[in-house]
Amino acid sequence: MHRPPPAVGTGFAAAILATALLTQACEEKPANPGSDWNGYWQMDASGGPPGARIMFDPKHAYLEPDPSPGDLSFGPMPGSKLTDVPYKPEYQRAYDEIVQKTKEGIATDGVAAGCRPYGMPRVMSGNPYGFEIIVTPELVAMVFDVDTRMIHTDERKHPTGDGVNYTWDGHSIGRWEGTTLLIDTVAMYAGNYDQTNPPHSDQIHVTERLHLLDHDRLQNDITVEDPVMLVRPWQVTRIYKRSPIKWPDKAISNCGPDESVDMVGGHQNLILPSEKGRQ
Repeated sequence: MHRPPPAVGTGFAAAILATALLTQACEEKPANPGSDWNGYWQMDASGGPPGARIMFDPKHAYLEPDPSPGDLSFGPMPGSKLTDVPYKPEYQRAYDEIVQKTKEGIATDGVAAGCRPYGMPRVMSGNPYGFEIIVTPELVAMVFDVDTRMIHTDERKHPTGDGVNYTWDGHSIGRWEGTTLLIDTVAMYAGNYDQTNPPHSDQIHVTERLHLLDHDRLQNDITVEDPVMLVRPWQVTRIYKRSPIKWPDKAISNCGPDESVDMVGGHQNLILPSEKGRQ
């Protein structure tokens, strides 16, 4: 039985069509959205004064005047504070008392001196050092100077019941909505939002929307819920600037062995190496 030959070009046309559909699918669903985020990012004043750059909400902050201003800065002066935290009255009073103690010279924030992680959500808004971002298909890692935050993008859920494990950075899961990363974080230790020591409870729940404004600016729309201390959700927008150095030597702790010092209470107990074993 004689079969007519196939129409000339049929196989070639099908191959072209298949290639076009595959190309379209790749364009519509990039294998790794956010890959151009890779690199080192630093805190921006995000619409607030430069001196409020490492305060959680720079747009709504009071800065105590510096009696001897200069180029060197270690953060806001004692007496500086956030002005728009939606605290319940009793926690607003507690924060005001903390600010007053700090103004009187009594240290209330032992994070930096104690060399412990800043924790979430402070690490995303009250962190002076910035962070590296490494994007993979199933994980976004944010590497800070004393810890690493893992954001799982592999469709897992938050642990429940006995599986919940509280940490400084909590448990973060994320999903891509186009080129925007949506992040949900729970199970954080109680802590504070920035160096002025505004407190939050361990019932805090943080959601974030991260997206590029342009090649050199990354925007984070943060929503904080804390049923213990806040009367309503608190929304803060932060901008991060891309560093010209893509992979600086920053993914290590600045604190060496035995450098942890507890400054809460306004004093420190420091034991010199030569004095060890004499107590």
